[in-house]
Amino acid sequence: MKQKISTIAIAILSFFVMASCEKEETNAVSDCGKPASAAPAGLVGNWASGYASMTQLVDVYNGKYVGNAWVSGKFFKITNNGKGAEFYYSAQSQYAQTATKATGSIFFEAGSTATEGSFIFSPCNAHYKGWGSIVVDRDATATELENNLTARYYYRLDGQWLRIQPNAPVNDYSSSFKLVN
Repeated sequence: MKQKISTIAIAILSFFVMASCEKEETNAVSDCGKPASAAPAGLVGNWASGYASMTQLVDVYNGKYVGNAWVSGKFFKITNNGKGAEFYYSAQSQYAQTATKATGSIFFEAGSTATEGSFIFSPCNAHYKGWGSIVVDRDATATELENNLTARYYYRLDGQWLRIQPNAPVNDYSSSFKLVN
């Protein structure tokens, strides 16, 4: 699974990281009243995860390579004090592309260490963007922020890989994130 990190997904995530760096300089970091806490040592930074389907699509009429069946990427920015944290998700198939950007706070739960624990990501705001058969370009509603984007994430550091699983303990199928500072 660790070998499936896709160059395309990392490139997409790098675009989001660069865009967030520009915004960070112009916007004051605010926790918007959401709980935040200091990150355990070693977890501060930009963590990216990308995957590409092993299925390659070929146009049956001309024999040309179309691309992978799908590509996806996730990104967490974990800050020293938990404020100004970011989460990105992007996905692409042969029919559509979608991206979600959320900024907010991270609260590390009691007992969390540099190698294992859990945190709650609480977004202050988020934006959805999608292209393809349906075009979406809008901010998330308050209900979506609370019900869809606020989540508890469990994590475990395995060597240089940070394994992160939403809403359940880390398992064999958890996403593997790499520090991309």
